[in-house]
Amino acid sequence: MRVVRSFLMLSTMMVAACGGSGGGDSSNGGNSSSSLPSSSAGTSSSSSSLASSDVSSSSQQSSSSSMQSSVPSHADDVPVAGEFTDADTVPSIECSQVVNSVSALKSAASTAMTAGTTLCLADGEYTDFELSFGGNGSADNPITIAAENPGQVIIGGEVQVQMGGSYLVLQGFVFKGGETANSNMIATRLGGGTVCSHCRITEIAIVDMDSGSGNNTKWIYDYGEYTRIDHNWFAGKTSRGALLVVDRWIDDDTDPATTQIDYAKIDHNYFGDRAPAAGKAYASSDDNEYEAVRIGLSTSHSADSYSVVAHNYFERIDAEAEVISNKAGNNSIVHNTIRDSYGSITTRHGADAIIANNFIIGDDHPYAGGIRLIDDGHLVVNNYIEGVRYKNTTHHGGIVLMGADSSPSDSGYQQLENVYVGFNTIVDSVNSLNVDGGKKSKNPKDVYLVNNLIANAIGPVLTQASDGMPGGDTEIAGNIVYGQSFSDSDDLSAVEGIHFIDAVLAKAEDGLWRPSVNSPNLGAVVASTGDFDHVDKDMDGQSRESNTYVGADHPALSPVSRFPLTATQVGPKSYTPPYSQGYVIRYPINNHDFDDGADGWIFSGTTEVSSDSDQVFSRGFSAVVSGTGNLTQNISLQENTIYTLSAFVKGAGEFGVVLDDGSEHMATDSSNDFEFRSVTFNSGDNTEAKIIARMPMALRKSVAIVNANFDEDLSTGWTTLENSGDGKETQGLGDVGNSSNTAFDDSSSGSAKLGYRYAADESSTPSLYQVVDGILPNTEYTLSMYLLVKSVASSTASIGVKDSGGTQVLHEVSVNYDDLKNNGAAESSSDSYYQATTTFNSGNRTSMMVFAKFNPELIANNPGSPAELDSDARKQYELRIDNIELTHETAPTLEDEAIFDSFRLVSHASGD
Repeated sequence: MRVVRSFLMLSTMMVAACGGSGGGDSSNGGNSSSSLPSSSAGTSSSSSSLASSDVSSSSQQSSSSSMQSSVPSHADDVPVAGEFTDADTVPSIECSQVVNSVSALKSAASTAMTAGTTLCLADGEYTDFELSFGGNGSADNPITIAAENPGQVIIGGEVQVQMGGSYLVLQGFVFKGGETANSNMIATRLGGGTVCSHCRITEIAIVDMDSGSGNNTKWIYDYGEYTRIDHNWFAGKTSRGALLVVDRWIDDDTDPATTQIDYAKIDHNYFGDRAPAAGKAYASSDDNEYEAVRIGLSTSHSADSYSVVAHNYFERIDAEAEVISNKAGNNSIVHNTIRDSYGSITTRHGADAIIANNFIIGDDHPYAGGIRLIDDGHLVVNNYIEGVRYKNTTHHGGIVLMGADSSPSDSGYQQLENVYVGFNTIVDSVNSLNVDGGKKSKNPKDVYLVNNLIANAIGPVLTQASDGMPGGDTEIAGNIVYGQSFSDSDDLSAVEGIHFIDAVLAKAEDGLWRPSVNSPNLGAVVASTGDFDHVDKDMDGQSRESNTYVGADHPALSPVSRFPLTATQVGPKSYTPPYSQGYVIRYPINNHDFDDGADGWIFSGTTEVSSDSDQVFSRGFSAVVSGTGNLTQNISLQENTIYTLSAFVKGAGEFGVVLDDGSEHMATDSSNDFEFRSVTFNSGDNTEAKIIARMPMALRKSVAIVNANFDEDLSTGWTTLENSGDGKETQGLGDVGNSSNTAFDDSSSGSAKLGYRYAADESSTPSLYQVVDGILPNTEYTLSMYLLVKSVASSTASIGVKDSGGTQVLHEVSVNYDDLKNNGAAESSSDSYYQATTTFNSGNRTSMMVFAKFNPELIANNPGSPAELDSDARKQYELRIDNIELTHETAPTLEDEAIFDSFRLVSHASGD
């Protein structure tokens, strides 16, 4: 029977985390509140299940007027550093021996040290530090290796620390600018295999180690049990390999189900400046093993870890799509703050995770994520998520309910089921609720989606919604959502239990979006939550009353014990650690998002800041440029530095920089929706530049072609020749129809297929055509389409145009697929389609026929008695076509516009 998932369990685990090892803790600032919000034991099922999902029908909902009058500012209640958890202490150091060199430390240490020993290294700067130590201490008398004065021992060169035994402490060292001597810098296991039990790594700073290394390194690798990793400072890791890893086994021959459970506690740490690989501005979608924290392994994810990641602060974690990666069972990720980072908290594998009271704030990072859920039994409550921007993806969003593989391997996607997602707030985000992430073989099921609040969503609130909501025994109730549209599927325009209502949130003094005096009734409903307990605390640690609100925030006047952390509230307590030199550095752009109208920008021509919902990307305002208008802003640069300028753009606009020397570096593209665009440049000798956004001087416009991406059946818009559907006698020898294969997954759900059902001669040419109107006379046009040829021999396609009656070929070119592939033609993002193009003049015509046909080498030279080909043979003679466009260039007019938002400028090491 499933264990009841509740905050009572979580509180019990965090009490253990507070204990740690080392004794004699020094508060260094004191503490006042409990370690985590607790809840009453409750029962495993809800008190009632509403038959109606109408918010106003709930007997437990709040009274809007009475609650709104008591909304506090929250800022006055924010505790000072050191007061937000009982675990916010570090051991005091009382050296039993002080040595003055690394060699002396190494000689004095051993793997059989005496309990109560505190061996210290004197203040100073040292090079190379390879140390193994251990023994059996106790909770009151640990074995400690420490800096004489924390923060005053600076170590470079090659570093490796191995510790094994019980109740060991490593404390106070600063490792900076060196490299890992082996694959793991600090490991809780000795070379002989002795692992740590109740060990502690505290007040360690690791900064800019392994810079430029091509090796796979881990800064902390925990093999032990009951390890506490707390009040450390981790900044500037550029090498591959997760920064901090909690393993699930000792070696490859160990069964993870029979080895010790981890019970690791990772708390009050700073994680910053985790740079993308190869000096890039932004990680690539296939970059992997660059997490900040990883618990477990894909191969052992079915075993429990019972580890806790709590009260940590993450910023600029930019190296891959997972900031915290969960790959084991029964872990808790609670009260962490993630800012300005690429990616999400992800339950990649493993069941029964608790993800609660986290503050995830994107800060306009163009790849910011939220929470991504895979596997079963998770409790996801009281999370505040703001500013998710990872737009062009099926796998990311505010909260993502991932689909599952049909028969998942250890590294595959397990079934998402029996998950409680409740009382979360998602604000100003793309893909706010992704209900079928990845569009995999199996949909999520048995989800309790209850009393969540989504406000000011960018684009549709629900995405990947074509298959509908999660199946099975899913309970959906009390959710209030609002955005630019309800869902990204015409088949899902409403869902019982999800109410499309503007919550009218307002930004409070603490910077978070909270219910305001103008908010409508946001009262929660009572709904079934299966084996999960009800939530009786909110994101601030305040008690939820019987008339509680939906979302993470329940307005109340009681003291606040949870809040977004800052860098000053975590990390070493005895000293101020050094910051990383920084690898991706953000440069200020005044009013980068037009939240303050036109302030900071120079607008020329037909340019304005719009609040029209059809023209806005985020937070109510975007800049619109029409015709020959533009907007500019002067910026300062560093010489000989690589920069990437980016923005979200809708329409055919271009943007970039004009350097002092007059050179331009522009990003140009066209899209019917907001898309992320960027341009990379080297400043050279220039220290000043001008950002400019405008319409291009020559605008490429498309002629309307019906069903150009073959999203629908070929009968929509197209006429086909030699379609064998009615038999070879009446329709010829070819086989023309639809294919599920596509050139671009994000823009098309199919393609056209031109092939053969019967053996044919050279007179048989399967083809398709369409008459298009709106042609401008005497204008240069470009016809393009993406082609994929599946043929046993070299084959060609013919593309071109005829007169509107189809009797006269006006322009035709023969295209060899192998030539396209080998000569640098544009390639699609899916499969191996290559773009064929040809240019012609329209003459005096205002309409014409676009066509494409297949010209394979002879299949058989006996047209008198053609034989039907089997399915394998037919696949060997086939042309697929996708994304047909007919375009021409013209100067922009006032009717042509481009919309810009969220400019961002960063420097980084490489221009690749």
